[in-house]
Amino acid sequence: MTRTLLNSVLILSVTLAAAACATSRAQIPEQPPTLAVPPVPPRAIESAEIVEPPPDPQPVDPPPPPAPTPSRAGRPRPPAAEVKPDPKDVPADTLPVAPPPPVAPLRSAATPTGPEAARQVREIIDGTQKMLDGVSSLGTDDRKANFQSAKALLAQAEEALKKDELTLARSFADRANNIAKLLLTGR
Repeated sequence: MTRTLLNSVLILSVTLAAAACATSRAQIPEQPPTLAVPPVPPRAIESAEIVEPPPDPQPVDPPPPPAPTPSRAGRPRPPAAEVKPDPKDVPADTLPVAPPPPVAPLRSAATPTGPEAARQVREIIDGTQKMLDGVSSLGTDDRKANFQSAKALLAQAEEALKKDELTLARSFADRANNIAKLLLTGR
């Protein structure tokens, strides 16, 4: 039995070795096709014509007011009511121009505004204050400086919140919050 078992194992190992080496063709690495880069197109720059604006029209002086004509009693008459020029006859650059409307601050669609943003900033400030109150020991000068920096940032966030500068207040509060987290982890 051992001899048949040995023969079976030998035949099996030879068969597996032969099957592992058998391939349909030799592996030859193929070279990728070369790519031809087109030449750079020539640059043609046209010079723009410089058109000088027409000279500004000379301002026209209004005619002098009429001299008062004496009345029959010898007293001068008051001048007649001033005649206002027709707005169609007045050049456009002399008409009063209304100032443009104020521009609202830029905010992304995800940026909350108004009371919601103020509430979020207030929550960050309060949470950061609680974290700073929970710092047990400051130890080194670096930790003391970071603690003072976080306190100063909270004060700046409070001021910006009072002035309704919500983006600035949020920035100060987030920076103070990050410093407080570092102080709590002991870094």
